[in-house]
Amino acid sequence: MNQPVNENPGNNGQKQLSVIDISKRGRQKLRSRQYDLACELFSSGLEREPENPYLLSGMGDASLANGDFPAAEECYRKLLEVDKNNLFALRGLGDVCKKLNRHQEAIQLWDRYLVLRPRDKFVMTRVAESCKVLTLFERAEQVYLQILKYSPSDRFALTGLADLQHRLGKENEAIETYEKVLKFDENELHILTIVGKLCWRISDFKRAKGYFERALKIDPDNPYALFGLGNCYRWYRQYDKAIDIWKKILVHSEGTQTLFTRMGDAYFNLGQFEDAEQSYRKSLEFGEEFYSTAGLVCIFSERKDWKNAAHFFGLLIAGTADTTHQIEILLNRFDRTGQRQVMLELFNQIITDVGGSKRVVEVLEEQLERFS
Repeated sequence: MNQPVNENPGNNGQKQLSVIDISKRGRQKLRSRQYDLACELFSSGLEREPENPYLLSGMGDASLANGDFPAAEECYRKLLEVDKNNLFALRGLGDVCKKLNRHQEAIQLWDRYLVLRPRDKFVMTRVAESCKVLTLFERAEQVYLQILKYSPSDRFALTGLADLQHRLGKENEAIETYEKVLKFDENELHILTIVGKLCWRISDFKRAKGYFERALKIDPDNPYALFGLGNCYRWYRQYDKAIDIWKKILVHSEGTQTLFTRMGDAYFNLGQFEDAEQSYRKSLEFGEEFYSTAGLVCIFSERKDWKNAAHFFGLLIAGTADTTHQIEILLNRFDRTGQRQVMLELFNQIITDVGGSKRVVEVLEEQLERFS
């Protein structure tokens, strides 16, 4: 059991090490992240004692850390043949399965581990993460809550639970949980922007604005916080402030379709139709977008450019069977922006001059009758 072996079997004259010493030195190399050397040491020991549980466990851990998952799996499975309830093997093999996207198998192994050590929050967290991957959200939530029952301030469990609540659309619960995470670090930028978005989603705009402003104190150029803060000003109809905020995003990036659509709407509401048109067209460079197209219909109608207005109107209703719904959205936009008369003129132009499908004409005639 304790026969001497070489630390480097290929070199004669090296200091002879016992298997126990090899195991200890292998663990030291593993802790110092010298994974190749750790593997060499454990391998040399296993040549002498192929069923030694300490060497098999160490070799499995070193192989796993080194990214050699097949070797790690082989070691852990051999160890379980020797000891079916070996905690190191159950935990390690579960980690291997997770790395190989075999999450169901990983959960089964970790569940066996937790029968023997039920309060290991690190393994419980692994179970919850794999449950999320498998969309076993109810089980994941139960595991996180169980961890927090034993350890109410566990940061990983709080973060995981908040993320899960976010995914499930439980905005208020997610905000409450994320705020507990922020107690560890009130300047955690990523979470500040997430909470700002969640507050926006539940229409708590004042609170959302506060979170975005906190984020921008840390990173004045953060695009997510800038976009969110601009949205807050847009909600308050302070369109000029929204545009100024959004322009800062474009200093460091090419922008997004949503950003240009929102900027177009803000310019439109300020009556700056040239800038609005430019923003809408930039949005459409990314692909089809309903609200930018609707905005262009309104702009060209305002100019009484019926040909272009009809063109974009056609794009608006193209490829959809529910033209009534699309037209009603457009109609509401005209009405909201005080362009009802312009809208009526456009509908008349499309019916009399441009023409269209029978169904579209019927819908437009219905709307004309309604507003007349």
